[in-house]
Amino acid sequence: MLDSRTLNGEKMAKCPNIVGFVAMFSALTGGAVPLGTPAVAESTVDTTLTSQDGDHPAAHKRQHDKQRQSVRERQRQRQNLLRDVTLAVTPVQKGGTDSRALPYNWQKSDAVANSYNNQDSRSEITSQPAQNADSSSTTPDASPGAKMLAYLRDQAADEKFTGSVLVMRRGEVLARFAAGEADEERHIPNRPDTIYRVMSITKQFTSMLVLKLRDRGLLKLDDPVCPYLVPAYIKACPAAWRPITIRESLTHTSGIPNVEKLPSYLADVTRPTTTRELIRKFANLPLDFKPGTSWKYTNSGYVLAGAIIQAVTHKPYGDVLQELITGPLHLRNTGYSRRYPPEGYAKGYFTLGSPAPLLNGSELFAATGIYSTVDDIARWDRAFGSYRVAPPATVKQAFTPQAPCPSTGCLDLPSTAYAFGWLVDRLQGHRLRYHPGLFMGYTASNMYLPDDDIQVVVLSNVQDTDTAGIARHLATLALDS
Repeated sequence: MLDSRTLNGEKMAKCPNIVGFVAMFSALTGGAVPLGTPAVAESTVDTTLTSQDGDHPAAHKRQHDKQRQSVRERQRQRQNLLRDVTLAVTPVQKGGTDSRALPYNWQKSDAVANSYNNQDSRSEITSQPAQNADSSSTTPDASPGAKMLAYLRDQAADEKFTGSVLVMRRGEVLARFAAGEADEERHIPNRPDTIYRVMSITKQFTSMLVLKLRDRGLLKLDDPVCPYLVPAYIKACPAAWRPITIRESLTHTSGIPNVEKLPSYLADVTRPTTTRELIRKFANLPLDFKPGTSWKYTNSGYVLAGAIIQAVTHKPYGDVLQELITGPLHLRNTGYSRRYPPEGYAKGYFTLGSPAPLLNGSELFAATGIYSTVDDIARWDRAFGSYRVAPPATVKQAFTPQAPCPSTGCLDLPSTAYAFGWLVDRLQGHRLRYHPGLFMGYTASNMYLPDDDIQVVVLSNVQDTDTAGIARHLATLALDS
């Protein structure tokens, strides 16, 4: 597993106040919970020690009570300290100032998002529900973070959530949570910094790569796709493909059938392949509709987009991703591998106890192949608001509706239109841009409310997890507070 303390975009030494607070925190808590150790750690609600033996002699019981009181005192000290840390790292915005309009300090953002291996007051890791909770000594915390953690604990206890969650608002972490196991066979727990395959959240990255290459003059959105594909990927352009544009490939309006639904594709997801072989799986299939006349979700368009990215840059997709996005934005746990994510990533399961096939990255490619963490995806979202990912005009275009959704919503989720890798929706009247991911053992949801600077990232390695519903509930809590 990767320790996020080594993965910050900036070294902690550049912010001595934060270093001091973290050092004080370590002194109070005795350091971070060791990697691989199942734990329940929080301080928004008083932590209660439980015993498997209820028959202690009276003397032992008194000693045990003293230990419990001592632990609670340390927890209260830790709460007070961490409130100071939070205030030092994420100062409260005055007035109604929009934090996105302020200079974006990535060092501070990284410190907030990645210093949670120490299990602070808004972070929890659990592989089993807390038991025998004693709330008599504390007043229930009504903060949004506490509500979120309570909700997520209930979901985990009911075996409705396995994975990692991060909720941020204006740079402040409201909740950072992990539950269940990244590897059931080896009993390795999920952690907030666990790496997952994010499946179709990949489409946000691929779309932005195309937009950035457009900004560099290497392509135009309304160019036909075939000149970029022949002869490197196909010998000749299928007649039905001649009117298909790059824009239509990115917005699911090309009419090309979804390669993911083909039996030949599903049979090969564990085997290495090439981009050329992927395209040949669907190159001669009849279109579902005339290009530009309807909307139907298809990974095939993003396979073509990945090929076009490689064609105009003369570099592999993963290299372009690193050069234009993950490198500049310091997304150190995000990338694309033609084989597998880095060691320690969460293995996929259809349901608890039912392992999914070991997916080969070359089969997933530019449609579903990226891996990441909740921290990196939240940073990715904030890069839109701070315009670090691209200039304002390009960011605006990425979020602008390109095709209307069916009456049931795109992907049968609440939405009115599809933009460039983002579903367009409103939540309680607030602009919402998001995208789900779901395939072969993984499910994910990335929700971003740009006007409110709220990010909700839910990643799971159990396919039947309702990440979209969980993310929407957490986003509502973030707005209500």
